[in-house]
Amino acid sequence: MKKILVLLTLSIFTINFSQLIVGKIINKAENPIQSARVGIENTEIGDLTDENGNFQIDFSNIDKNANLKVYVSEFILYEIKVNDFIKSNREIILRERAINIEPVSINPKKYKYKNFGTSNAKTNYCGYDSEKKDRLFNEYAIKVENKKHLKVKTINVNIVNFEVNGSATLIFDIQNASNGFPDDKKSLTNETLKLTINKNDIKNNKVSLDISDKNIWTNEDFFVLVRVEESLNGKLYFGGNIFAFSKNTYYRNYFGEWKKYSTGEPSINVDVQIEK
Repeated sequence: MKKILVLLTLSIFTINFSQLIVGKIINKAENPIQSARVGIENTEIGDLTDENGNFQIDFSNIDKNANLKVYVSEFILYEIKVNDFIKSNREIILRERAINIEPVSINPKKYKYKNFGTSNAKTNYCGYDSEKKDRLFNEYAIKVENKKHLKVKTINVNIVNFEVNGSATLIFDIQNASNGFPDDKKSLTNETLKLTINKNDIKNNKVSLDISDKNIWTNEDFFVLVRVEESLNGKLYFGGNIFAFSKNTYYRNYFGEWKKYSTGEPSINVDVQIEK
């Protein structure tokens, strides 16, 4: 009888104090959205949706007035109070985000090609190891200071260590800044930028993603972001310049606050077409 009472007490305790809640992310057509990043703002708590659009988060020790955020490049950033989400049917509908792309007539005489960022670095700097699950959701960024009209054409990354079983997928984003840091609400892309690679794709420690057909234009400071898809099985490390004292590395985990540390920059760079 005592054992039954103990088990009953533990069950009640678990029900009262565990709030592992399942939610679902869909679009207007009610199709599930896979690989949506769902998390609590300014924390490192979150999940990615599966192929059915489902995610789960334990809300037990989370401030119910905090914001739950859902981010996918091609959709408008979604935010809802945790308490409101818990009381809802827990199905979130995302709206597609449309970026007005104005046709641009480029006069070759008025534009030139340049490269911004750090390149050709061979020093192991930062990256991912599937055995260290807490780091799989790290995201890194570099800042490009700019005041001219330019088009981003190619994203380049130096990879100095690739010990991966099979392939790895890199996910990129390009965002304008708010208060000196990247801002999810100011993404310049209207689709998820992905590059799937294997060892043979890395030439001279470099991989590139051509985005010249995406019409990404800006005339202000912007950030180039990169993270790895959580399906990574192995190790992938970017090169970087640890002696770049005038540079900064920007990083976050999930929807944690963006942070930066000085005297270094990961080897991420972009080829652009910029006004002379």
